[in-house]
Amino acid sequence: MTSFESIFKVASNASSGLPEKVFVFARQSELANLESLADTVTLVEIEPGKALPEELIEQAHIAVVEVDPGDRRSINRLDAMRALRPNLAVIAALPEVDLNITRLMLRKGIGDVVAMPFTVDDLFTAILEVERDLGDTLVEEDVVPAPVFAVQKCHGGAGATTIATHLGDALAREMGESCRACVIDLDLQSGDVSAYFDRQSRLTLNDLLDAGARLDDELMRSVATEATPACDIIAAPVDIQPIEEIELARLKEVVAQARRRYDVVIFDMPGSLTNWAMSVMLAADAVVLVGTSSIGALRQVKRKLRLLLEMDYHPSRVAIALNNAASGLFKKLDMRGIEEALGHSIDARITSDSQLLEQAQAQGVLARNIQRKSRFSADIDKLADQLLSMVEEGE
Repeated sequence: MTSFESIFKVASNASSGLPEKVFVFARQSELANLESLADTVTLVEIEPGKALPEELIEQAHIAVVEVDPGDRRSINRLDAMRALRPNLAVIAALPEVDLNITRLMLRKGIGDVVAMPFTVDDLFTAILEVERDLGDTLVEEDVVPAPVFAVQKCHGGAGATTIATHLGDALAREMGESCRACVIDLDLQSGDVSAYFDRQSRLTLNDLLDAGARLDDELMRSVATEATPACDIIAAPVDIQPIEEIELARLKEVVAQARRRYDVVIFDMPGSLTNWAMSVMLAADAVVLVGTSSIGALRQVKRKLRLLLEMDYHPSRVAIALNNAASGLFKKLDMRGIEEALGHSIDARITSDSQLLEQAQAQGVLARNIQRKSRFSADIDKLADQLLSMVEEGE
């Protein structure tokens, strides 16, 4: 079962029993397996191609809907339900769960999928997970959640971590003197944000994920390490772990806590796009795709861009940054041709200064601490300003 609920919702503790007003819409042969739940959920016998009854959709707290991927009417009724109740929590019941149908459900705004034929245990678990994610919102009403930016490397050696670490500080400075950023390293297997700043933190992202009910501002403060006067970092786990190891529900709680504590949050994303990583990226206020100007690198940038667009992520929220270019090289490149090939503008061209960056990393500081003014730092500041403008325009 895969959760695609917004990564930025605040989850509460799951209740011990099933919530009220859960409606299961499915054909009679499927409902027969759920008779033991008849006293706690509403079982509605309906064929997968029939329109869902609006009066019941209006009442539902959670809707479990049988979906026939081969029947266009079955898919269309999901859209009709979304139009009627945009924020209704929905679980899609599918005869077979594969990557293509999972992507389709994601685009339709479905929170979870569950395999058919139904089993009481699977459905019970799915409902409780959705209810936990819905939970009573814990966000203080007077606190506006911080904007979130996901920095995604499109290929090895693109320099995404260098951009993410410098971008955190630049965004905070751009937002105001008292503002503070947090860079969270989500690369479970090769994350090196802490190494860039030469910070060896005893606590890492895993300590926040494992905290459960103990997760609070105090724990967040103890795990975060100051990297610059305007930016903290949360390090990736010390030991390499499976890329699918992160539990999405727990990551949601960490993100929500970070958005309350900081003024802006930056994710240094893993290269492999797992389901949880896609959820993070799709829920971000903007995504920065980092690549270089080589033919092979641009091909990978286009693949990542195409994936985002297939998931209905709006192109105006995607920024493409070409990194590691020698000074003056971009003048020789056919930027218009590159943009036409990608089908998207190049939002940032980051001038490489390998000597400056090596010196900064050796000292565990940002490039601007070594050299106050440089082409590289100016390009980063320009990208930060553009990202904040993208967020403001999208509000």
